[in-house]
Amino acid sequence: MLQAAAWWLAAPAILAAAAVWIGADGAGLPPLDRRGLEIAAAWRGPVLDAAFLGLTCLGSLSVLLPPVSAAAILLWRRDSPAEAGFLALALVGAAALAHLAKELFARARPEAVPGLSPVVSSLSFPSAHALQITAVALAVFVLAAHRGWRRSAAAGWLLALMVALVVVMVGLSRIYLQVHYPSDVMAGMLAAVCWVLGLRAAMFAAGPARQG
Repeated sequence: MLQAAAWWLAAPAILAAAAVWIGADGAGLPPLDRRGLEIAAAWRGPVLDAAFLGLTCLGSLSVLLPPVSAAAILLWRRDSPAEAGFLALALVGAAALAHLAKELFARARPEAVPGLSPVVSSLSFPSAHALQITAVALAVFVLAAHRGWRRSAAAGWLLALMVALVVVMVGLSRIYLQVHYPSDVMAGMLAAVCWVLGLRAAMFAAGPARQG
């Protein structure tokens, strides 16, 4: 449990450190955030607008919750309660962490360019979409590894590539749509990794599951 606690402490520590870095320059935005939004605005066009509006939905809690719930119920019914709990907690914990951090740090969303995606909150840091999709994607990868990849190591690495691509594209979508700063997205992703690795250390310390 010490390893799990270390990972869990790292998640808010990363968010706090990022918030300090963001606010270090009282005169304006950090160069990473300013330049990232400028590049995203320069790339705007009808095709990318439509593509990123579709991709960004993959990080929404309302989109992630039904399939994650269904998968957790299926795992529970197949006598894998630890895996079911792990998957459910990955998403629920990530969502809770994101929204608590938003209230704590209270960073306003970008305003230089109008955002293209509707938002339910005026608070920006961290990106809940990035935190949630990273947590779910990493949880899926961990479960696949925990089950010994089932088919082959090659299939496992293909899965890793696919989930990483989804995470990156959702993160980029939040910046492209001008609803988050790059630092919001990066901090959210890193916090999600710490949260899920803490869950893994707490729930799967015994090693790989049976192959049956």
